[in-house]
Amino acid sequence: MKILIFDPVGGASGDMILGSLLHLGCPVATLTEAWDALGILDRPAARTLELDWKLVQGIRARDVKFSLPASPPAAGRRRGRARGPSATDRTWRQIRAMLERAALPANVREMSLRIFASLAEAEATVHGVTVDEVHFHEVGAVDSILDIVGIAAAVAWFGAEAVYATPVPVGQGTVVCRHGRLPLPAPATVALLEGLPVRFTTVAGELTTPTGAAVLKALTAGAPPPAEFILRGVGYGCGDRTYDDWPSLFRTLLADTAPAAPETVYVLEADVDDLSPEDWELATARLYAAGALDVTLTARIMKRGRPGVGLTVLVPDARLHDVADLVLEETSTIGVRYHPVARRVLPRRIYPFRTPYGELRIKEVVTPAGIRRCKPEYADLQALAVSANRPVAELRREVQALLQDLSRPDATPSGPDPAPEPPAGEAPVPKKKPAGRRTRPAKAAGRTRRKEPA
Repeated sequence: MKILIFDPVGGASGDMILGSLLHLGCPVATLTEAWDALGILDRPAARTLELDWKLVQGIRARDVKFSLPASPPAAGRRRGRARGPSATDRTWRQIRAMLERAALPANVREMSLRIFASLAEAEATVHGVTVDEVHFHEVGAVDSILDIVGIAAAVAWFGAEAVYATPVPVGQGTVVCRHGRLPLPAPATVALLEGLPVRFTTVAGELTTPTGAAVLKALTAGAPPPAEFILRGVGYGCGDRTYDDWPSLFRTLLADTAPAAPETVYVLEADVDDLSPEDWELATARLYAAGALDVTLTARIMKRGRPGVGLTVLVPDARLHDVADLVLEETSTIGVRYHPVARRVLPRRIYPFRTPYGELRIKEVVTPAGIRRCKPEYADLQALAVSANRPVAELRREVQALLQDLSRPDATPSGPDPAPEPPAGEAPVPKKKPAGRRTRPAKAAGRTRRKEPA
């Protein structure tokens, strides 16, 4: 299975991550196609991607910047990314509508929306507002939008089936932004890093930005990288700031995972013929709560022709005796038997998915041939069916259709008239006119560097 490992050696920001993916081998043309689909500028020629190589602590890394049409300056641009432009406030609603109407591949749109949604939720938590009230300042700038969509397009191009991340370094001190002077790591960054491994450093500065944290939060599997893998490539991206004794680098590894070794678990069994059928419901729930991997009940004909129940529990080694004790406590059996077995499981993940009826969880596995299989969590599907007063089977078909549409690499809107395809995790929304008036871009400013048409 092909995987990507994000390794924020010295920090994480949008330009650092994008630079590492370009260094790893993603073609510039892949990013250009995604950026052109956004329609964020009056003409794509107004946007120029500037690529350069930098030596950071003796390591060659890709430096990424954009030359963009000049716009009025705004306070708080933390990394000095664009040469002429500065931040333009955009709401989460505006950015979401822009991504939904853009002719992006479905997987690129889904990842982009996931990253921005993570940012919106973090900002809403920090500022005590609803998600739709969130205004992006620095992250709403054109270059930050290009970073995020470019990262999504690059990850999709590599075709990785899982993305992992190593612990994220954060600096200390304060930073000045639109809201004033804030502590480091920034409050939004802290909110985004919840649930991820983090390491505090003594470096005075913003090592990990909200954009970088949002990418790690939204795209990684939430688990540490595999202990063993076959390395296929590495790319380095760098930030604008330099430190005397700190590598301002972001590293991305491309790898294949080795086939998983069989896992040893235990099968625990008991036969019961004198327990009230009503008691099995609570007994089964408590076995799962105690660590059982699976619990099955099988009809048996026992001694003297009595109907009974065969209890089979699959349990990890570490929980064997706790679960065995519970079987003896919760059922009427006077003994249990158990033996070790080997099992092999498919790589899996569970992620939230938004539908027109509400949010539910999706369970996804990847076969040895690389084929993805996914299905909605039944308990969530049942709850949505009840709230929407729809048959479960009908709702399941609708969700599966949405998932199938999003799995097609060429799933893009066919034109301006049809409603846009619903991205993963989002319900379709009506089209809206873009907010604000477009102006003809001015000639891009900046010193001469190697420039790629973007």
